[in-house]
Amino acid sequence: MEFILSYIQKIPNYPAHYHTLTAQIVSAIVFVLILYGFARISTWFCNNYLSRLVKLLKAEKWFKALTEHKFFTALGVVIAAMVAINLHPIFISEHITWLATLMAKATGMFVLFSFSYLGFTFLNALDRLYGRNPKIPIKGLVQVFKIILFLITGLFLISLLLGRKPLYIITGLSALAAVFSLIFKDPILGFAASIQLTMNNLIKIGDWITVDSAGADGNILDISLTSVRVQNFDMTIVSVPTYDLISKPFKNWNGMYVAKARRIQRSILIDVDTVKFLDKEMLSRLKKIELLKDYLANKEKEITEFNAAHNVHENVINGRHLTNLGTFRHYAEEYLKSRPYITQADPAFTLMVRQLPPDEMGIPLEVYCFVNTTVWTTYEALQADIFDHLLAVLPEFGLYAYQQPSGRNLAKLVK
Repeated sequence: MEFILSYIQKIPNYPAHYHTLTAQIVSAIVFVLILYGFARISTWFCNNYLSRLVKLLKAEKWFKALTEHKFFTALGVVIAAMVAINLHPIFISEHITWLATLMAKATGMFVLFSFSYLGFTFLNALDRLYGRNPKIPIKGLVQVFKIILFLITGLFLISLLLGRKPLYIITGLSALAAVFSLIFKDPILGFAASIQLTMNNLIKIGDWITVDSAGADGNILDISLTSVRVQNFDMTIVSVPTYDLISKPFKNWNGMYVAKARRIQRSILIDVDTVKFLDKEMLSRLKKIELLKDYLANKEKEITEFNAAHNVHENVINGRHLTNLGTFRHYAEEYLKSRPYITQADPAFTLMVRQLPPDEMGIPLEVYCFVNTTVWTTYEALQADIFDHLLAVLPEFGLYAYQQPSGRNLAKLVK
């Protein structure tokens, strides 16, 4: 400061009462530039050399997680903050009170935020490593530490700006806690919910969500502190309290768009009275179906060998025999596999046709698969094509779909 001031005083015709102010401003600018340069150097050093230490310790997972969340960059900023604490008295003079106070607060905020940044990057790396590990379920604990760190940072920031000790701020806040919780209940709940929604990346603008309790089923238009606006597909707009997305269940369809596939899960109700064993005539007819040719040949051979080994006679009650329902179920699976729009590459996209427990409406035969589109109209058209075909071929297997008697059915009985 004195070095810069000595040069400014040598400037001819420069007002003397501006000497100290000008020297202080120039000194502050030099201080900021030095810190910026040191921050760049220290972050470069940490990313290129300290990170190698983690590699040498054979902690590849930690190295990847820390690098991904910029821990070494944050560490370099912290080193620059420690330098700022030591250089501050050299560059900032107390002659101009307001400027000295401003620079002191700015330096304090830089130190505070650098340590906070370092803490958040470490917690993010910890969550990256163990947050989804079923053996070490620490995701909730990490979130608690993040909230605590956020609150501590906010407390010290307020203390720094007001020039008061943190204990003084805590005492004042505790006295107003009851009043704040009553008056600002919704904003406080919304704020807490917003933090959780953001940290967990649960929603974002444009996502399709379904909130049954609020009658919301559409795309998110806006996310505010206290509410989330959703435009339903009937073009109505619903406002959902932000806290409800934490306290109540909701469905986010964004995963469907990421996977680029949408699930079909629908059942055909089979009339129980039409389920029977395959006779020779029906077996001969079904063998002509390309999708069943190999299946029926292998099954017929397998069943014949089994019955022969167990001395089973022609009585259908004894031994093993094919049924029309089991054969149709296999046909439905093979039909789905033969469709180019059915996703089968990833094991996560399950494809099956299964029986559900029978009830008073018949035997539900459920189709469970994924189509390779998320366009609603295309999805519905493909789903309709699948069930059009399956319903149309049911009589070929001697099966009929169950439906409750209508007036037309009763009129036929009267005739």
